[in-house]
Formats: sequence, C-alpha cells, structure tokens
Amino acid sequence: MDDQKTYSLKTALTFVFLFAFAMVAATRLVTPALARFQATLLPDAGAAWYYWKLPHPELWATVSMWLLYLAHQISVWWLIVRLKSQPRLPAGRIGRYNLLLLVVNAIFVVLHLLQTALFYDGLAQYVPVWSSQFSVIVMLVFMLILLNARRGLFFGKKVPLPPLGVSTTQRVHGFYIAWAVVYTFWFHPMEGTLGHLLGFLYLILLMGQLSLARTSWHTKIGWLTFLEAFVALHGAVVAILAKNGMWPMFFFGFLMMFIVTQVYGILKNRIAIAGITASYVALVLVAYSGALGRLFTGTPVGWADIHQITWIPVILYALVFALCWLLAGVGALIKRKQKG
Repeated sequence: MDDQKTYSLKTALTFVFLFAFAMVAATRLVTPALARFQATLLPDAGAAWYYWKLPHPELWATVSMWLLYLAHQISVWWLIVRLKSQPRLPAGRIGRYNLLLLVVNAIFVVLHLLQTALFYDGLAQYVPVWSSQFSVIVMLVFMLILLNARRGLFFGKKVPLPPLGVSTTQRVHGFYIAWAVVYTFWFHPMEGTLGHLLGFLYLILLMGQLSLARTSWHTKIGWLTFLEAFVALHGAVVAILAKNGMWPMFFFGFLMMFIVTQVYGILKNRIAIAGITASYVALVLVAYSGALGRLFTGTPVGWADIHQITWIPVILYALVFALCWLLAGVGALIKRKQKG
C-alpha cells in the first residue's frame, strides 16, 4: 500500500456510522446468550461497585481480556505514531494510517463482542470503577483546553491558559484519548442494556474520531461538540436505569457545560443562544420541582438538590486549569532536560 495514496473521507465516515450502529445492534442481539453469566452476577453494592462482572476471576476470561486489550492498545498507539509522519491531507481525503486505524479498531470491536459472548468479563474485574469514569472526564477536559482558542471557555470568552500547557496538551492528547477510549471500551463487557449500548455507540464513534486524526473531519467544531454533549444523554440514561435519583445531576450538569462553553462554538446568534439558555433554565426548574424525577425514577428531587447541577461543571473547569498548569510544568521540565 502506497503511503501517499489517499481515500475518500466520505466513504470512511459512512463506514464509521454504519459500523457503529451495526455493532450496537449486534450487541443487543447477542445479549440473550449472556444469560448464563448474568445469572451469576452479585447484587449491586453501590456507586463504587461495578455490577457487570463475574463473581470471581476466571482464567480464560482474564487471559482473553488482557491480551486483546493490550493488543488493541499497542496497535492503536503504534499507528498514531506512524500517523504523525503522514503528510497533511487535502479536505475530503484520508491517508493510509487513517485507514489502518479504522480497520484495526473495527476488528477489535468485533473481537470484544466475541470475547464477551465466550467469557464475559472485561477489565472491570481487576480495576476500580472510577478509573474508567475518570479517564473520560480527563478526555473532556483536554477538549476544553484545546478548543479554548476557538470558542472560549466561559460564554464565548477565551481564558489565558499557559501556552506551554496548551501546546503540551496538543502533543499528548492523541495518545491519552486513544488510551481513555480503548481502556474504557475493554473495561465493560458488551452488555445489551440501554446504558451499555449508548456507551458503546459513543466509544465506537470516538474510535472513528481518533482514526481520522489529521483529516478535515477531525477538527470540525460541530462534530466535536456532539461528542462532548453526548455524555449528558449517556450519563442521564445510566442514572435513570440505576434508579438512584441522580439523573438530573448528570443531565443538567453536562448540559450546563453546553450552555456555558460548547454552544459558542456552533452558534454566533446571541438571540438563539439566549433562547437555548432560557430553555435550559426552564427544564431545570421543572425537573427540580420534582415532576421529572417521579416520572423517570420514582425518586423525586427538590429545590434542596438543585446545587447538584454545578458539581460536574465545577470539577471540569477546575481540572482545565489544574491540568493545563501541570502540563505546562511537565513541558518546562522536558525543555530544560533537552537543553541540558
């Protein structure tokens, strides 16, 4: 295969979306075959417990999950290194390593479904549940840092982040996000609950996004905003299914990120933004009146709980500054070492 040969971006995107939905459908179809594993699962023990794992580690489940995860992770990282040497492509085209990343990710998605059907367990058997959640949170923080120059951080206003921190984030974000996506993908068995299906749809789309690095699609602000905002839907659905009354925190917390930051990347009309903001406020007021809480979960939330919608934004914005300054320090140390 010629390194200089290019391929249609439109065809690649068609493949990404068709493949993502096809694998979600396949996961749902395979779910009845998992009944023999589901019957052995231990009772839910709270937020720190991951329900969808076998009661005890089993040899072939352990061997298969770790070997396939490591093969997937190393393959993607190696191809990203190779991709960095690929020349800039014209709009509407992808290169050799983009194509290879798409193929490799697709193969490992299919292999994970097969591994789930045969052995069930994912990495969750051996690692804490917060590790998967935190990996995605940091990915979202990286996106906030990198897009600050394009849309700002607070109501369209750019924040003066340390340039060395931003440039270091730019250099490492591909490797980090590849880890976060692949790790989270192998953390879960490919279960067929609505929460899992939405999660796997999101992860496969993220694999498509990282596979199309250095193409014109990779930096499209509308697409990036969709990937950021999707977590509001996924987080809310998972919380609704858990019936813990926390869905408004996830839904309105992540939507607050959209209102405060993300909408300014896709809309310039202040009247439209004001209308979206007013709609958001109205939904918050209705939800914390208790009506929507009873509708979805049987566990109402009230005015005393409304502070929950600030938890996610406060954490994410605080991490923007903390991580950017931390990476600025790391970048400065590397530069000093190189000079020495």
